[in-house]
Amino acid sequence: MARSTLPARGAALALALAALFGPALAQGSDPLASLAPEKKAFLSDPATLERFGLTPEKVQVALAGRAAADVDAYATALMAVVEDSRYKAGRDPAEIALNPQARGWNAGTTLRPKMFDKLKRDDGPFSLKRYMYQKSGVPTFADAPVAIRKEDLVAGKVEVAFVGVPLDFSSGWRDAKHAPMALRGMDGLVGADADGGIDPGLVLSIADYGDLTPDYMAPDRGLDHIRAMIAEMASVGTIPFIVGGDHTIMFPDVAAMVDTYGAGKVALVQFNAHADAELNGDHMISDNQTLTRLLEQNLLRGSDVTLVGLHGRDAGPAVQKRLAEAGAKIVPTAAIQDKGWQSVTNDLVAGLKKGPDNVFVSFDMSVLDPGDAPASGRPVPGGLTMREAIPMVRQICAQTKVVGFDLLDAAPILDPTYVSRMSANYILHACLSGIAMRKTGATPVKTAKR
Repeated sequence: MARSTLPARGAALALALAALFGPALAQGSDPLASLAPEKKAFLSDPATLERFGLTPEKVQVALAGRAAADVDAYATALMAVVEDSRYKAGRDPAEIALNPQARGWNAGTTLRPKMFDKLKRDDGPFSLKRYMYQKSGVPTFADAPVAIRKEDLVAGKVEVAFVGVPLDFSSGWRDAKHAPMALRGMDGLVGADADGGIDPGLVLSIADYGDLTPDYMAPDRGLDHIRAMIAEMASVGTIPFIVGGDHTIMFPDVAAMVDTYGAGKVALVQFNAHADAELNGDHMISDNQTLTRLLEQNLLRGSDVTLVGLHGRDAGPAVQKRLAEAGAKIVPTAAIQDKGWQSVTNDLVAGLKKGPDNVFVSFDMSVLDPGDAPASGRPVPGGLTMREAIPMVRQICAQTKVVGFDLLDAAPILDPTYVSRMSANYILHACLSGIAMRKTGATPVKTAKR
């Protein structure tokens, strides 16, 4: 359908710009004073102006001394642009056409019948190793045996199960869909934690639960399946360690925890350079809107959200103000660098212990400085170092009841040095160590023994 409003949109922008360069008239104390209340409110709203690369202060400077008619035309033009960019019934399609008659409509999420297993094996995780002391072979997360059904988790009394969700349709830079495969074959997830003083592989029952199938043509269509499968894992007492995939996946991950433990009984700790609290995305679910939708659908309360490591231009004052007013606790990277990771983490843990018992940790690789993890979907300079991130994650997982963990937005193809993959696995290992420490009552190693 032809967009007849596009010329009007261009004309509106031209008119708005013309107001900036028209003849300056008498200087006034407030160039917006003559505007109608709704127009004045529009030009004073930081969130609205951000879409145009403006701030209320820039508007004041640009319109100072302009004639009242020019100021009014400027506001009218920008408001017209905003209105024209909204969804219009009859002009814009409200739905994306699908073919429900397709024979393979649910083929991607149809589970293999359990009776096939009964002919070959008993329930429980099973090893893919050929040799007793195998150094290579089919890679699995943490070199763990494989489980493919809930019954395997139950029979094996699996405490932690890794599961991949290879989806990257809404990340900034592509390739997060290859992270589960890449991290399985990378070092860093096996062995003792020198600082934690524990080997989680010897303490915890761990399994690799394989990969879940997203819908690559319509990613949001597959989210309900991901949510159901993660909830199934949690329902038998297994802690899901979800490896994405972009940050869209946090929505079904957290929703699954709420489905399992109940509304108001789950707290979220999100390590992320970005708040992922965008308001105006074209799709209802995407990687930069996950937190918005979790709050909007009352799956989380603002007071149960802690954002760690915000930095860069996507986490501006307007976003932080909105989230803080909703009750979220915000710990920007600058605060960690100022106070030190230990002090900040102590405060975080103390705050978490006052909220819901069940804690879900979401770790987006963008929270790390690109020097430690260049392969992130939306990297931002000035992030946390691994020297800060590892002990923070370990302590949170050791001193709170973590019921789920996801690691998101690792894009391995962007880093041929393997540093990003190694960093990602060390973050996962840090939380494994923390959970093992909580189970055994171990404490971190502070000094070397002589």
